[in-house]
Amino acid sequence: MRDKKQLTIYSLLFVLAIIIRLALIPNPGFEADISFWKSWGLATYDKGIVEGMKATNNNYPTPFAYSLGAMVKLYSFFKDPHIFNDFWKNTNLLFLTISKLFPILADIGIAGIILYIGKNTKELGFPTVPSIGYWVLSIGYLLNPISIIDGAVWGQVDSVGLFIFLLAFLALLKRWSFVAGLIFMLSMMTKLQNMIYAPLFFLFAFQYGGFKFLIQTIAGALTSFVGLNIEFILTKNADRIFASLTENYDYFPWMSLNAYNLWWIVTGAKGMATSDKLSVIGMVNAKTVGLLLFSCFYLFAVIRQLALSVKLDKLVLLKTFLEGIIIINASFFLFQTQSHDRYAFPLSVFLLLWAPFIRNKKLFIIFYSIFTVLYFYNLHTALVVNYPNNGIPFLSLLTGPIFTITTSFVLLGLFGVFLFTLIKSSRLTVNCLLLSVSIITGGLIFLNLPLFTKKPISLNSLTPYVSEQSYGTRQTNRTVQSSFGGPNSWTRLSVQYAFYNTGLGSHAPSKYTYNINKNFTRFETDFGIDTESGTKASAIFEIYGDDKLLFQSKKMGRFDLPKHTSVNVSGITNLTLKTTDAGDGNTDDHTDWLNPKLFP
Repeated sequence: MRDKKQLTIYSLLFVLAIIIRLALIPNPGFEADISFWKSWGLATYDKGIVEGMKATNNNYPTPFAYSLGAMVKLYSFFKDPHIFNDFWKNTNLLFLTISKLFPILADIGIAGIILYIGKNTKELGFPTVPSIGYWVLSIGYLLNPISIIDGAVWGQVDSVGLFIFLLAFLALLKRWSFVAGLIFMLSMMTKLQNMIYAPLFFLFAFQYGGFKFLIQTIAGALTSFVGLNIEFILTKNADRIFASLTENYDYFPWMSLNAYNLWWIVTGAKGMATSDKLSVIGMVNAKTVGLLLFSCFYLFAVIRQLALSVKLDKLVLLKTFLEGIIIINASFFLFQTQSHDRYAFPLSVFLLLWAPFIRNKKLFIIFYSIFTVLYFYNLHTALVVNYPNNGIPFLSLLTGPIFTITTSFVLLGLFGVFLFTLIKSSRLTVNCLLLSVSIITGGLIFLNLPLFTKKPISLNSLTPYVSEQSYGTRQTNRTVQSSFGGPNSWTRLSVQYAFYNTGLGSHAPSKYTYNINKNFTRFETDFGIDTESGTKASAIFEIYGDDKLLFQSKKMGRFDLPKHTSVNVSGITNLTLKTTDAGDGNTDDHTDWLNPKLFP
């Protein structure tokens, strides 16, 4: 009788969760993302996946285009996607329904996985708790405002990638090694952020099933990778595959993409307007510091996974793996620059899967509730600062720095609380954390070693936060023409056949600004027109310190020998290198900064 009552309550709450999602489908959500789905999906529908990706700015993993093409294909059964005014309206209810159906179904799938785990705890290695516990976790996810706003309102597909990843996780637990690898690669090719779990995922596979099990899992992943990208491979467009996996690395070079994290605090709530190439610790820029912090906690998760699972106790192994996944996901969101507001979405599920292992359920409920409220606020604010009419009216007013920075502090604090619970439970965990912190601290000291030793460094050691030029892209240690074609087209820097191993290949007019953060006293460089230039080449070279002109060359031509200059940069925060076309047009103006050095 009690089970029947519980089932009735769950069913009613499940229906409520679905009704809420269906009611929110007409909301235009994050309109730019929906427009991307339309653009990328229509290109795939019209031209196929290979040519479709070439025709758009699709920067997702290549197989994801299949999903977007499927959206438009479904749409075509009811309406013609080529009727411009209908298809491209941001209130196109049919397309909103189809596109949001993907994350809504994934939400249901995630809730189903939680229920499945609850019914098979002994087989899968999860703690056995009263059956209602997993029911509560399942419906808790479906009614969580985080899952509702991300899919049914925003229109994103984070839950789709997460659902597939959880399927891969289940396959591992059921010892379907090859299938687990297949599915994991599919999850990564759906949401590229899932790649951050790969090392721990495969380590877990090894610890769970042994070396042969690991090899089978890797074989499944490789098979999946080839299968998902077969069209690109067969048409000799494999370069597009790898471009889609790497081009997002510096796609948005900002401190924080509306993610309320460490860098949102550092920038005073101006994360979307502050370059992550600015120096923050000595001569190390924010992007590198963020990567080191993330690496620190990743290393901590891996070392801890190795140390605590020596006995190969299934319950301990599984609990440690889930805790490692939480550490990785949280640190990816909190400490990396260029972190998106949506990157912490998986935590809403990982924390629920971790809950059955926790003894103090009341404290967990408080912890999870605070996280839910604050992270929902983060997602909501990121939505309404772009589309003010698509959020909750009263909440849309609370977007000021006082609210967003406070949220950032508390989210960081919650991560600290989580780490404290792990440290408190195991002395070994403390040692793992100290080892990780020591290694990363050593890395920071090493990167700043020139400042301690007063040794000059190549300007190439730094990354400019402003990089502009009229032709090609800035080249390091090779000519500007090397930016076109493959490795066979790479050419060494030279001026009138005087060759240099280090420098910058540019094209006038150009401008590069480096944040040297008052760390240096002198800047020296050679400069000139590259040997590969035509006879019409001419340019003037300029050096600025905090927008003040420090040096200007005479007009340089193709047959001029390289020149040298040295300028005082004491107290300078921003160093700018500029080239102009000398007033006669920029034909053939291939300009080189040669062996540029900074002296502490």
